[in-house]
Parts: sequence; C-alpha cells; structure tokens
Amino acid sequence: MDALTEGAYPVYAVAAEATEVVDEDVGTETGTLANAPVSEDADEVTFEVDGSAQETVVVFSDPSAVSLDAGQTAYNPTTGDYAHDAAPTSGNATYSHYDYSSAVSVVETERAEVIDFIGVLTETDAVATAAHETALRMEQNGHFAVAVAGAASHVPDAAAYTNPFDSSRIQLLYPSRNAEGQSIIGAYLGLRAMLGINNSPMFKRLQTQNRLSETLAKDVQETLVNEKVVPAANDSRGARIVEDLTCVDDSNTEEDAMRQVLHRLIVDYVTEVTNEVSEKFIGELHTQAARNALRSSIVSRLGGLMDMNAITAFVVTVQPVDSMTASVDVGVDTIDPLRNINATVTAGAVA
Repeated sequence: MDALTEGAYPVYAVAAEATEVVDEDVGTETGTLANAPVSEDADEVTFEVDGSAQETVVVFSDPSAVSLDAGQTAYNPTTGDYAHDAAPTSGNATYSHYDYSSAVSVVETERAEVIDFIGVLTETDAVATAAHETALRMEQNGHFAVAVAGAASHVPDAAAYTNPFDSSRIQLLYPSRNAEGQSIIGAYLGLRAMLGINNSPMFKRLQTQNRLSETLAKDVQETLVNEKVVPAANDSRGARIVEDLTCVDDSNTEEDAMRQVLHRLIVDYVTEVTNEVSEKFIGELHTQAARNALRSSIVSRLGGLMDMNAITAFVVTVQPVDSMTASVDVGVDTIDPLRNINATVTAGAVA
C-alpha cells in the first residue's frame, strides 16, 4: 500500500511462504535460530525455557544487548538471533520462517519483462543476496531491474560496517524501518518508481513515513555514503532520501558510470530501446540503406531522451560484421543530479 500511495503503479507483490518449526532446541542463553527471517509478530513466536513459557520480545538490534526482565526472551526476526533472560537448563522454540527466495523467483518468472525494482521487506543477508542474484539473472536474459533492500536491521557502528556488494544491480538503504518497526522499502520504491528516469530521489521525502527507527547524525550519514549505502534522514515532514547510490565500489572501473541508480536506469532504458529497434530490422535485406535506417531509428529514439534531459549526448554506430550480421554500438552520457547548492546571503548587499 505504501508503494501505491507514494506513486508507483502498477505494483506486483508476492507473499513469502511461511514454514512452521516446532520445538527447535534453544537451550543456550544466546544463540541463533536455524532459519531466518522469522515472523515479526511476537505472538507467532514462542519460547519455552525449563518447562515454562517465556514472554517474547521483538527487537531489531542485538538481542543479547537488550535488558530483559525475568521470564523474557528477545529475538531479532531478520537475523534469527535470540537471548533468554538467564541461562536455561533446556529450551525450545516454535516459530514460522519465510521463504523470500522463492517469492523473488516468482517475480522473476512471471513479471521479469515489466518490473524495474525488486524490493524485499527484510534485512536478512541471504534475502538481499537472493534479490541481487535475481536481478543479475534477469540482466542476462535482457530484463533489467535493480534490487533494493535494507543494509541491516541495525548498524551499531557505521564505521565498522562493510557493504557486502559491489554491483550496480542493488541498492541498500539505512535505516530501512520506521519507529513502529515496519519496513519502509515499499514506500521508497513507490517514490523511486514514480520518479522514473526523469528525476533522482535525492533529497526527496517519503510522504507515508515521518518517523524512522533511528536518527542518523551527519557524520554517520557520510560514513554510510562512503560504504555505498543510501541514508534515510529522519524528518517530521517525511523521511528524506539523502543519496541515490548503487553498491558499485570505488575500485569497480567496469561499472564506474553506474554509481547512481538513476544512471543505471537510464542505461538500461537505452539498452532496451536499442534492442527493440534493432529487432524490427531482423529479416531485412542486409544493405547500407537498411543499416542507415536502423541507425536513424535509434537516433530518433535517443533524441527523445535528450529532450527529456535523461542523456546529454550520444553516439550511434552501425557497421557490417559479416554477410548476415551487423553491429550496433551506442554510447551515451547520462545526466547527473544536482547534489550541492552553495547559498550565500549577505545583509546590506542590495545596490
């Protein structure tokens, strides 16, 4: 619903299938459940210690760092980590965990040709990896999308955080939850999809989210940006998206031109246009006139992108390769978003 409210249409959503686990051994004071992500509803996760039921507490940080009352067990649904109030003699847990990988595969199978973003509503590492791998597979089949996930449910020290990805096919957001513990990824994707390739989400606000799970100091935001993570700034007028970074590392020269998701989307669109136009010429006689017409058709479409300011320059070359093959080479310069404005106000400077 948040994605629709923020402006995305259509939205294709797939519910992750739940599997119940009964009486898993949790006989240590702290540990990790065998499966994650787990249900975020405390009523659906039960812990029993030394024959007595515990009060279940949901946290999105390290459960072992939480102060617990007697008879309580805390768990993090994204990592599966848990902590009892005291060391038990024995313990068991009953819970449901969710298969996001299969849900993402359904998106790939049924809607690969139309989706632009694959968003996941949990910060579990394996789920973000599955979404990224799906985007990479889709690219190999000529379908282009960017995976979007939360960097982590909680980052206690931004300076110690390391981005596990080096790719223009994924974007990480932090914090990715609101004060109620609900994911904001859907809302962000709604904004992102509404903007398309005509604008960047940089410094735009989420109208459906005005209280995030934490407020990031400016230096923390800068540290996250250095790790190619997009910070979300807490603001009562609406959470503000600070950057539009992909996870391309500084050392990645191959994807140097795709450090912004906006750039990634524009290049993907140009690729789709080039492929679409080229396919229409399959079966034509392989003549100079046909190659010239192919080039003219691509130039016409790219001229439309120039008018939209999505690209600032382009070059198109069509050459014969052999008697039945032609090569099409397209180069584009993508538009950059306005990132900084230095404003100076001087009193008494009016002539």
